[in-house]
Amino acid sequence: MLFWCGVAVAEFGAVQPGYGLAWQPAAYAGAALLVALGLIVVRSAGRLRSRRAGRRLRLAAYLAGTLLVAYHLSAASPSPMTVTALLVYAVASVMAVWSHGGGAARTRATLLIATDLEPGTLRTLLAGRDQSTVAVYRTELITDELRELQERYGLVLVVGQEHDPRAKERLSASGLSRQVPDIADREVVLAGPRHFTRYVRGALARLAVPGTQVTTASVRLRQRA
Repeated sequence: MLFWCGVAVAEFGAVQPGYGLAWQPAAYAGAALLVALGLIVVRSAGRLRSRRAGRRLRLAAYLAGTLLVAYHLSAASPSPMTVTALLVYAVASVMAVWSHGGGAARTRATLLIATDLEPGTLRTLLAGRDQSTVAVYRTELITDELRELQERYGLVLVVGQEHDPRAKERLSASGLSRQVPDIADREVVLAGPRHFTRYVRGALARLAVPGTQVTTASVRLRQRA
């Protein structure tokens, strides 16, 4: 957002000293549209299921903003200020490309948060993860199979009904950060009903976990009687 606010100011001169249509209503309107565009890009990239698609969308936005400012400043009369601005945005574009390229190759540990899954589905999810995976599962009743999964995979059981305050607290921002201190550095996989994943996504957002690190698994849910 700071980047796109800078683009808006440089392009339309909505805040003096600036370029173009300083202090005119059209300048503020244009700047507001650019800032809104930046916000839409950030929100959209965070909601994409594919992390690679989210990175590409953000990268395209960075480069588009850089080219927009570079084009505007290149048309202005040469001055030390113009050259400095062009260098700043050139560095910003290089940093964007570098960070996104480096982020694609980095691997992260996984955190699985789930509820209401068929026992076989839960077992399959756990069996496909490595030893660094942390799995948190909310259940109303501890069964023998859940105990076996707890012993075999270190499954963290949150016992309580859907609206149990104690269970909800353990899946809240404070509860998750206490149980998984490095949660912001993990890939988070959610599995369960929509209202459950929505609640957990809200907790993850309060913990500043990037949306590109959060995915929802398409799994078979347990049939309620």
